[in-house]
Amino acid sequence: MLDEPYVGITANGAVEPGLFAIESTGVSTQPVVDAATAFIDTLDAEQQQRVAFPVGDLEWRRWANVHISTRQGVGFLEFNATQTEAAFNLIAASLSTRGFQTARDIMRLEGHLSDLMNNTTEYGEQRYWLTIMGEPSTTQPWGWQLDGHHLIINFFVLGDQVVMTPVFLGSEPPRAESGRYAGVSILEEELAAGLRLVNALNAE
Repeated sequence: MLDEPYVGITANGAVEPGLFAIESTGVSTQPVVDAATAFIDTLDAEQQQRVAFPVGDLEWRRWANVHISTRQGVGFLEFNATQTEAAFNLIAASLSTRGFQTARDIMRLEGHLSDLMNNTTEYGEQRYWLTIMGEPSTTQPWGWQLDGHHLIINFFVLGDQVVMTPVFLGSEPPRAESGRYAGVSILEEELAAGLRLVNALNAE
């Protein structure tokens, strides 16, 4: 599909027009720019080359939820402590508090899955990769992508406007009942709300 031109987001085969109009939000993206710049500065020259893609690169479309996919950019598996902290700071600066917690817990549950499967080559808390598209800026378009199993975040920035799509948040299992991650869970509020909705419906 990467050989086909990008035309937009579709529903029922038809492109949905005007989903993301260019408009000022009045909310500064400077903290995200600063966090991205700080993260890049922790990388060595070779890592900086691997993490960087043009803002219009096909990397935006190359993400995949399946655990056996080939990832681009630089990954948590290779990060030292300083780089790991800077990477998480970038994600935290970009998301809400609950959004960041959900992302971290998905990564922890991926570690739990690795323990359950006794498989560290396909699963694990650190098997996530970051790429930076364009140069972090408060005026020019740029963004970042987190790519891994059950956790995909595409974060595009234009001035003070952010578009965060596509996003994939999930886990299997959604709760760790045992082991080093016991008690970690995700999307419980959404599950409860969905069940309330379903149970409120009549048979028809």
